[in-house]
Amino acid sequence: MIKQWARRGLMIGAGLFFTMAMIAGAADKIELSSPDGNLKAGFYNQAGKLGYDLSFNGKTVIETSPLGIIVDGVDLGQGSELPASVSIRTVKETIPVRGNHTIGQNYYNTAMLSLKTGAVSWQLEARVFNDGFGFRYLMPGKGSLTINGEATGFKIPAQSLVYFQTNTVNNEGIHQKRAIEQVNATAGMPVTVKLPDAAGYLALTEAAVYHYSGMSLKTANDRLERGVFLDDQSWPLEAKPDAPAQSPWRVVMVAKDLNGLVNCDLSYDLSPDPEPRLFADADSWIKPGRALWSWWSEGTGGLARQKRYADEAQKLGFEYILVDEGWERWSPKEDEYWAMVKDLTDYARTKGVGVWLWKHWGKLKDEKYRDEFFSKVKASGAVGVKIDFMDNESKAMIDFYEAALQDAAKYKLMVNFHGANKPTGESRTYPNEMTREGIRGLEYNRGIIAPNPASYNATLPFTRFLAGHADYTPVTFNFWKMGNTSYSHQLATAIVFLSEVTHYADNPKNFLDNPKTAPALEVLKALPTVWDETVVLPGSEIGEVAAFARRSGDRWFLAVLNGGGAKNLSLNLSFLAPGKYRATVLTDQMSVKNGFNRADKTVGPADKLEAKMRKAGGFVAMITPAH
Repeated sequence: MIKQWARRGLMIGAGLFFTMAMIAGAADKIELSSPDGNLKAGFYNQAGKLGYDLSFNGKTVIETSPLGIIVDGVDLGQGSELPASVSIRTVKETIPVRGNHTIGQNYYNTAMLSLKTGAVSWQLEARVFNDGFGFRYLMPGKGSLTINGEATGFKIPAQSLVYFQTNTVNNEGIHQKRAIEQVNATAGMPVTVKLPDAAGYLALTEAAVYHYSGMSLKTANDRLERGVFLDDQSWPLEAKPDAPAQSPWRVVMVAKDLNGLVNCDLSYDLSPDPEPRLFADADSWIKPGRALWSWWSEGTGGLARQKRYADEAQKLGFEYILVDEGWERWSPKEDEYWAMVKDLTDYARTKGVGVWLWKHWGKLKDEKYRDEFFSKVKASGAVGVKIDFMDNESKAMIDFYEAALQDAAKYKLMVNFHGANKPTGESRTYPNEMTREGIRGLEYNRGIIAPNPASYNATLPFTRFLAGHADYTPVTFNFWKMGNTSYSHQLATAIVFLSEVTHYADNPKNFLDNPKTAPALEVLKALPTVWDETVVLPGSEIGEVAAFARRSGDRWFLAVLNGGGAKNLSLNLSFLAPGKYRATVLTDQMSVKNGFNRADKTVGPADKLEAKMRKAGGFVAMITPAH
C-alpha cells in the first residue's frame, strides 16, 4: 500500500479526471455543491463582510459564519468583494489510505474565489466533498507577510450537542458533552457536533498544517466556534507570485451517521502527496505493526530487560519493541550505550523484531544534532524513533515536526510523536509518521492520575480519532490499572483505536502467562493495525457505545466499547460475504471485570451475535472463513 502511495506521487494525474463549469455570482452569493448535490456551501458578502454557510440534505448545518485572514494587521474578510463568476472543477481520484480502510475516494467540486480587499488581491479556495467541506486562504505577493490570525468561524445550529476537550497543550483532556448554547470554552480540534432533529454529525478540524500555527476553537455561549491561535500572536509566511502563501485547510466533516463520520478521509484528501525522493522505496522500510513497551508496566530497565521483551514480542508475533526514556543512561559513555543498542537490535533481529528508540525533542531541534542522532539510530540498527514533549503547535513547532519527518525519511526511519498536537494528514505526505499521541492514553491508568473512564474510551472513536491515528497505547489486563473497565473492553480498544504502530501497554506476562487471559490469546496474536474496511455498527452512540466491525483480508474483527451501564447489543453480521465463518467470541464475565467468556461458533451473514456487556465492559469477536 505504501508503494502505491509513492507511485501516485510519481505519476501526476494518474487515476484523476476533472470537469469544468462556470457559475455566476448573484446578489453577492456564490454557491458550490458536492458531486452528489447533498452538501452545499454558500459564500456571501453581507455589509462588507465575507461569510459562508453550509447545508446538508436541505438543512443548515453551519449558519452564516465569518471568513477572513488577518495579514499585516488587516482582516482581508472585511470590505472584500466577491468575484462576478467562478470556474468550478470536478475532481475524482482514488488514493491509498492507511487506517480505517485501504482505498479512499478523493471526489469533490472545487472553486477558486478571487477576492479583493482595498488594493490587496487574494483568494479563497473551496472544495465540497460528498462528506465534507474544506477551504483555505491564499495570498500571492512577493516576500514575507505577517499573519496575525484569522476571522474564521463556524456557527453551530441551536440545540446541537458538542463533544470537545480543553487541553490545548497536548490534547490530553477528557471530552465534555454540552449543548452548544452552554459552551464557553477554548477547545482543541477536532470538535464533534451532533446536529438536532437527526440531521447528522459534524466534525471541525484542520488539514495540511505546514509553515503555520495550529488552530484551536473558542466559543462564548453564542454558538460561534472561532478559530484562535494560542501559541503565536503572529508569524511570517513567504509569498511568491507563482507560490502564494497559504493557510492550512479549514475542515468540516459532514455525515448522516457515525459510520460516515468515522470513514471520512478529509484530512488525508486535503493533504499533499508524498515526495518521491523520500518515499519511492517506502514499502521496504515503512511497515505497520505491533510493539511491546516496557516503560508502562516496569520501566525501561537495562539491556537484559529489553532482550526479554524482544523474546516476548516473538512469542506474540509482534513486530517491534519500543525502548523508552532511560536507554541513554545504560552507560556514562555515549559510544558504549550505542554499542548496547546495536547489541539489542542484532539480538531482536534474530527474533524477527525491530527496535524503536525514545528521544526528547529538545536537542533534536538543532538541525546538525538531529542529523547526527538519526545517523546513529540508523547505524545502530533501530527502525524508528519516538520523539517526545513538544507540547504546543506554534509555527516553530509545526516546522520542527515536518523537519523531523523529512530528516528521518532520509535515514529510512519511522516516527512516533508524543506530547504532540493533533494529526492533520501528515501521514499522507510523510508516511513514515506511524502514530502520534495528542490523546489522553492509557498512560493515565499507570497509577499517577485517575484512570480513563469507559465513557471517554467510547467517545474517542467519534472525536479525537476523526483527526487520524493516535498512540493511546491500549490494553492492560492488570486488575489494578484497568479502572472499572473489563478485559473485553480493554482488548476491544486495540481494534477500535487506530495506530499504524500500536504499542501495547501491559507487561507481556499478562498476555502470555495469565490463565484468565488465555481464552483471548489467539485473538490478541492475530490483531492487525491497519484495516481494509471499517463499519460502525448500529447501536453506536458517542460516549455510550462504540461498536465496530473491521476487516483485514478475509478476516473480520468485531469490537464493542461499552461506556455506560450493563447492556445487551445484538450485532447484525450482514456485512459478511456469503458463506460460512468461524467466530471466536469473547464476552464479559458479568460477576468480575477480570475474565473472559469464550465461545466458538459457526456464523453467516444472516446471523447475529449477542454482546452481553457488564458496566464499562466490552465485546470482541474474530470471524474467519470456514474451510
